[in-house]
Amino acid sequence: MKTHSIICALATTALVTSTFANANDNSSFDIGLVSVNGGSIYEGAKSTSAVMPSISFESDILSVSVQEGLVYQLSNNGALKLTGAIVPNFRPYKSTNSASLAGMTRKMYFDASVTAAFTLARGLDAKLSMATELSNQFNGNAIDASISQFVPVMGQPIIFGAGLKYQDASRANYLYGVKASEATGQRAQYDTGSATSTYLSVSTFHSFTQQVSLFASVNASFLPSNVSNSPIVSKKRTVSSVIGLSYSF
Repeated sequence: MKTHSIICALATTALVTSTFANANDNSSFDIGLVSVNGGSIYEGAKSTSAVMPSISFESDILSVSVQEGLVYQLSNNGALKLTGAIVPNFRPYKSTNSASLAGMTRKMYFDASVTAAFTLARGLDAKLSMATELSNQFNGNAIDASISQFVPVMGQPIIFGAGLKYQDASRANYLYGVKASEATGQRAQYDTGSATSTYLSVSTFHSFTQQVSLFASVNASFLPSNVSNSPIVSKKRTVSSVIGLSYSF
């Protein structure tokens, strides 16, 4: 999983969690700050560290945020919730991030996704998401399956998560591969084929008041060998973290 996607996912989780934690009516508007830190998997690229503003709106059936995009609730029967979304994804890297990426151009892209969220037991939830790329950058698909467990520890909520993410060959090659036109004497052409990565997460949140809440999360991702063997990839795993403070209206 690329660093920017991890950061976006973590920041989105922070926004959504704080919204649910603080909302007392059918809608809420959140503003705040999010500090993100993430290691890059790409050869020669530096780790990412930034503080950015966060804005989100959520009602019973609709939520909108910069990180998560537009999410619409298709159905909700209690144990099963089905949503559809248009999700923005930042470019995986810039050609100026390192000498190993020079001359390689990747752009921001958008996904259309459908997510089914299941409540398996008290505090135990599972999600299955299917996404397809809309912006005609690579026309690839992805499937993400995850499970999370809510555990109270000395009165503090802790959420443990684990998942698998499958990316078809078109998507994986766009993120980790090297096209024939991008090959040089120091960088060979490389076709990753499809890729399945795993990830683990630990997160928590704390409400200071009904309006103000703090969120923190750590996410570790593990890449398959056909990705880590790419000439532009230097790591088999990466760890990212986020801390967010939000105010809910």
